[in-house]
Amino acid sequence: MSGDNTIWDKMGSIDYRYVYAITIVLILIPVIRPLGIPMKTTKITVDYFNAIDNLPAGSIVAVSMGGGMGTLDELESAFLATWRVLFQRDLKVVFYSTTADGPIILDYHFKEKVKPENYGKEYGVDYVRLGYNPLGEPGEASFALSIRSVYSTDYQGTPLDDIPLMQNIDSHEDIDLLIYIYTACTSVEIVVRQWIVPYNQPSVGITLGCCGPMASPYYPGQLLSFLSGSGPGAELEIVGNVPGPGALINDAKNLGIIGLLIFLVLGNASYWGKRLTGG
Repeated sequence: MSGDNTIWDKMGSIDYRYVYAITIVLILIPVIRPLGIPMKTTKITVDYFNAIDNLPAGSIVAVSMGGGMGTLDELESAFLATWRVLFQRDLKVVFYSTTADGPIILDYHFKEKVKPENYGKEYGVDYVRLGYNPLGEPGEASFALSIRSVYSTDYQGTPLDDIPLMQNIDSHEDIDLLIYIYTACTSVEIVVRQWIVPYNQPSVGITLGCCGPMASPYYPGQLLSFLSGSGPGAELEIVGNVPGPGALINDAKNLGIIGLLIFLVLGNASYWGKRLTGG
């Protein structure tokens, strides 16, 4: 049978703009109402969670905040899940920002998203913020040797010696876990060279999805774990039982691909149908 009105011809000539329309609609569904579609969690995310969860009570965690506002669409789920996991536990946390956006992100998160006081945390006793300093690799090395060599006050201008939490903290020897957040793919080498190799510092990382391949060679031999991109952030929400925006992103990605899959099926059915029937 030949001609241009067979079912195979109709299937192969559907306007491609329908792909866009269907995809947009499917993506908008979880934006309006997240569905919580189940997802598989990976060992690397479980290892990240365990690096925090297995810390003894009272342990000191340093968070090197190197994220930017332009990366929140990809990394915010990992950030928020990490803050929640930290604050739910009896840990002491020292935040320091190596990007100008770092303090802005922390302000936004701690005022609007994850309020430390809701977890019973007191500033200066349970956590502290040291503000922005563009450390680079030399500065990171100095920080590991002596925090006071690069920070004399916290982000509010209070001398470190006047902050209860900081009175006995000044170097890598006082830090039980480093969470290193970065968005330049080669920056993973900074934490390896300046923290892990010289001091065997237990460390995990958070970075962009495109930077994951650069971190992979250091896991699990040197980095205890790392999260790269929105997917692992959503996984951490599940593993840590701290739901957040990662579920929305996961739902949108899963539903958004359905439109493309439908048209792939129709296109292939059209091709093979015409070929096998001679249409």
